[in-house]
Amino acid sequence: MKKTAPGITVSSSPEFLTLKGDNAIGTITVNFPAKAFHKWGVLKVTPVLVYPGGEVVGQPTFLQGEKVKDNYKVIPYEAGGSYSQQLSFPYTPAMRLSELVLRVEAKCIKQGSKIKNFTDYNTEIPVTFGVSSLQMMADNYAKVAIAPDAFVRTTYVKESAKIMFQINKADVRAAQLNSSEISALQQFIKDNTGDAKKKVGDVYTQAYASPDGPLTLNDKLSADRGKTTKKAMETKFKKDGTPKDVFDVNAMGEDWEGFQELVQASDIPDKALILQVLSMYKDPQVRDKEIKNMTAAFKVLADKILPELRRSKMTVNVQVDGLTDAELKAAVGSDINKLTVEEMLFAATLFTDNATKAKCYKAAADKYNDFRAWNNLGVVKAWEGDYAAAKADFTKAASLNNSNPQVINNLGVVALSEGKKSEAAKFFAASTAPEAKYNKGLVDLAEGNYSSAINSLDGYNKALAQLLNGDVAAAKAAFGSMNTWRAEYVKAVIAAKEGDAKALVANLKSAIAKNPAAKQLAETEVNFLPYATVTEVVEIVIIKVKR
Repeated sequence: MKKTAPGITVSSSPEFLTLKGDNAIGTITVNFPAKAFHKWGVLKVTPVLVYPGGEVVGQPTFLQGEKVKDNYKVIPYEAGGSYSQQLSFPYTPAMRLSELVLRVEAKCIKQGSKIKNFTDYNTEIPVTFGVSSLQMMADNYAKVAIAPDAFVRTTYVKESAKIMFQINKADVRAAQLNSSEISALQQFIKDNTGDAKKKVGDVYTQAYASPDGPLTLNDKLSADRGKTTKKAMETKFKKDGTPKDVFDVNAMGEDWEGFQELVQASDIPDKALILQVLSMYKDPQVRDKEIKNMTAAFKVLADKILPELRRSKMTVNVQVDGLTDAELKAAVGSDINKLTVEEMLFAATLFTDNATKAKCYKAAADKYNDFRAWNNLGVVKAWEGDYAAAKADFTKAASLNNSNPQVINNLGVVALSEGKKSEAAKFFAASTAPEAKYNKGLVDLAEGNYSSAINSLDGYNKALAQLLNGDVAAAKAAFGSMNTWRAEYVKAVIAAKEGDAKALVANLKSAIAKNPAAKQLAETEVNFLPYATVTEVVEIVIIKVKR
C-alpha cells in the first residue's frame, strides 16, 4: 500500500480552503486507484494544515479493506474507491501561507502480519495551498450612534388671565380688573416687550356663557362679554402704560366643553351620571333645558361648576427666537456654560472638528449630567479610535438611561471592538437605532452568516457579503461604482477568479496606489496564485504562497 500511495489523488472544493466565520473550511475528496487498497489493511488519514510557526491537526478518517471486519469506510481492492471529508480549522492570519497535507498511517490485521499497530508512511500527500480569507476584507468600522438633541430655534411662551361675570350679565367689575391674574398678564407683556428676539402677539380673547340658558341668549351674552372685556382692558392698559393695544375678540357662545371638563375633574358623586345624561342630547336647546333641570336637582352644579364658565379668557403668546448658529458658535468660544443643555448639544453639530464637538459634549455632561452628552462624548472618542475611553462614557450614559437605543448600540460597538461578538450581537438586537441593524450585519459577516448580513449591511460590506454568499453578479455590479482601495482589491480577486488578468492587474495597481498595505496583502493572496508567474503581475507583487 505504501508503494501504491503515489497513485492516490486528492481534490479540494473549493480549490483553496476558505475562511468562513472563525474557521478555514473546505471539503476534500480522496481517490484510491484500483488494486491499491490492501484487503486486510486499515488506514488512518489525518488532514493537517501546516503554516509558518505552527500546524493544526484535523479529525482523522479511518478506512478499511474489504476483508476487515470493522465499521470503517470500505475501499474495495479491485475497483478502488473514494471518500469525502469536510474540514474546519480554527483560523489564524498566518494560514494565508499554509499547506494542507494528508498524513497516512497504516496497519494490517491479517493473521501473522507484523504490522499490528499503525505505522507512519513518513510521506505527506499534498492537497492544496493557502487560505482564501476574503471575509477579512470587510470594513469592520461599526457605526456609533449620536443621541439627538431637542433644540428648537423658535419657542413660544404664554400667559393667561380671566375676567369672571355674574349670571346673565356682561359688565366688567372693578375687582376683576384689579385681580392678580390681570396684573400678571400686564407684567408678562411688559417683560417681553422691547427684546429683539421676542415678538408679543395680540391679546386673544375668548368670551363664554355658561350652558344653562337659552342658546340665543348665551350667544348674545358671550358677544357682549367680549366687547366689554375689550373696552375695559384697553382703558386699563392705556392707564397703566401696558405696551399692547390690540385685542382679538371671539364670542364663543355657551361653553359645553368647559362644562364637561369641570364636571369630569370635580368630586361630584354623580358626575358620571350627569355626563352620561347630557351626552344623550345633541340639540343645544334640549341640552340647556336638561342642564337647568339638573341645576335644580344638583345644587353643586349651580354653586361650583356654572359660575366658572361665565368668563372672558385672555391669552398672550410670545414668540421667542433662539440664538443663531453664529451666536451659538461664538458662545462656545467665549462662555459655553451660559448655554442650555439643548443649545450645547446642538452647537456640537455646527462644528466639523472632533475637538470642538468633544468640548460641547463635555460641557453638557459636566454641567447637566445628561446621558446624551455622555453618549455623544463617547461617540467622538470612538471616532478617534479610543474605544477604551469611549466605553467609560457609554457606561456612564447607560447608568443614566439604560434603555436608550443609541446608548445600547454603542455598548455593542465597544463589545465588538473587544472581539466579543456574541455580546455585541445581544446589544444590537436590543437596540432600535438604525446603526444597530447595520452593526448586526457586521457580526453576521464576521460569523459567516452571509445571507443574513446582506439584509442588514449596505455599500461595500453588503457587496462583499454578496460575493461571499456566491452572488458574483450582484457583487460585481455593486463594486463597479466603488473606488476605495478595498473595493479595488476585491475586484482584482474577482478578476483572478474569472481569468481576467488585465482587470486583475489594473485593479491591483489601483488598490496599491491608494493603500501600499494592499501590496503586502497581495503577497499572501491565494487567489492570485495562478498568476504568480505572469509578467504583469510579477511587476506589481511577488506571490509568496507556494505551490
